[in-house]
This record gives sequence, C-alpha cells and structure tokens, in this order.
Amino acid sequence: MTVLVHTHPLVLQLENDLLPLFRAALPALAAAAPRALASVFAFSSGTASAFHDYHFGISCLLEDVPDDAPEEVALLVSVTGLESGARLSAQVVWGQPSGRVETQADLSAGDLPALHAALPGLLASLQEAASRGGPRM
Repeated sequence: MTVLVHTHPLVLQLENDLLPLFRAALPALAAAAPRALASVFAFSSGTASAFHDYHFGISCLLEDVPDDAPEEVALLVSVTGLESGARLSAQVVWGQPSGRVETQADLSAGDLPALHAALPGLLASLQEAASRGGPRM
C-alpha cells in the first residue's frame, strides 16, 4: 500500500523511487550533521476531492539556532499539475524566515531521468547545508 492515496502513476513511481533512497540517505546526514534531526516526508496538496500536487523529501531540523534564523533545511521534490501535464521540481531550500533556495535542479515536465541524475548533487547540497547550519551569506 502506498503512503499517498488517490495516486497518479507518476506519483507511485516517485514514491517507489524516492522514499527508499531518502531513507538510505539518513545515516550519512546524521553523521555529517549530528545536531540536525533528519526525517523523510511525503504529502499531497490540493482540494479534498482532487490532490493535484505531491511532495517528497528530507527535512533537517536544526537545534540551537537564533530566533531570526531558519531552523529547517529540506530537499523537496514536487510533482505538480497532474491534471494538466505533470511538472517536476527539485530543490534544497531553507525554512522561514529565510526561504532561500540553496540549490535546484533544472527539470522539464516529467523528466524522471534528469531528476535521478540530479539527486546525488541535491543530497550532497542538503548534507552540506545541514552541516553548515545556516544559509550561505
């Protein structure tokens, strides 16, 4: 059974590809950033009757950050517009108040091979950002 219900074939493919890969990346993240709590997530968004967007990723919550600094950095892979031609995006982004994008992959519509090619770099960027503990200045 999938984590996400009401699924599109592309969402099922992403779930099967990404979630095990992200879970396997957690030990390396923990070693590189021992003061961060990393977890894998998957969720849908849209209306109650039609989920149009799905998001997969790894969230790293940082401890002991100043009040005006982001306490989270995440690798976020999203598939949007399932009803009208799916679009993929992937980025490493800081939480609020920064919202700064650390890095992102250039992906066209449903280009899974490009996403898979970009994942090692995105995971490395997440690991480096989490170990650094804050956005680049």
